[in-house]
Amino acid sequence: MAETQEARAIDEMLEKYRSLAQRAQSENRMVLNHVCLRVEDINAAAELLETSFGLPKFLSPGGDTFDGEREYRVAWLDDHDLYLELSQFEDTQGIGYDTGVGQPIGHLSEIGFFVPDMDRALASLFPNDWQIESEIKSSGARMLKLYNQRVPGLPVELIDLDDPDNSDFLSQG
Repeated sequence: MAETQEARAIDEMLEKYRSLAQRAQSENRMVLNHVCLRVEDINAAAELLETSFGLPKFLSPGGDTFDGEREYRVAWLDDHDLYLELSQFEDTQGIGYDTGVGQPIGHLSEIGFFVPDMDRALASLFPNDWQIESEIKSSGARMLKLYNQRVPGLPVELIDLDDPDNSDFLSQG
């Protein structure tokens, strides 16, 4: 029964995900869809956020990961029409900005945007010194991570679903 409930929750989350991609297409603009935090222990981070702040259960929707990324999970935030993503990488991360407590902290992995057309989005971002860091082209989508030397610490992920109406986009390859 728990598997059925989780599968249903994942299906509902993916429907909301695709709906935002459709909105990016229909409104012909970028649409914020997620914020991702890199964490050392994805299980502990998910449990802490769920119990401390009442966030919904973090789900594992499947799909591809970026190089070095071990696992990711997502929790849809209905009040904000976006999801919070937790990402755990294979290697231990170092300390980012000094927090004054001298311990590794969760890092912003990216701020994610759906785009209606990847090439047009890139053409509009390159003049502002955005550069491509890495890319995934599978699972029915093209996803790019970008960075900007002018503003370190503000990574962006652009997502262009091949077919936002396709409910089976994660199983495409």
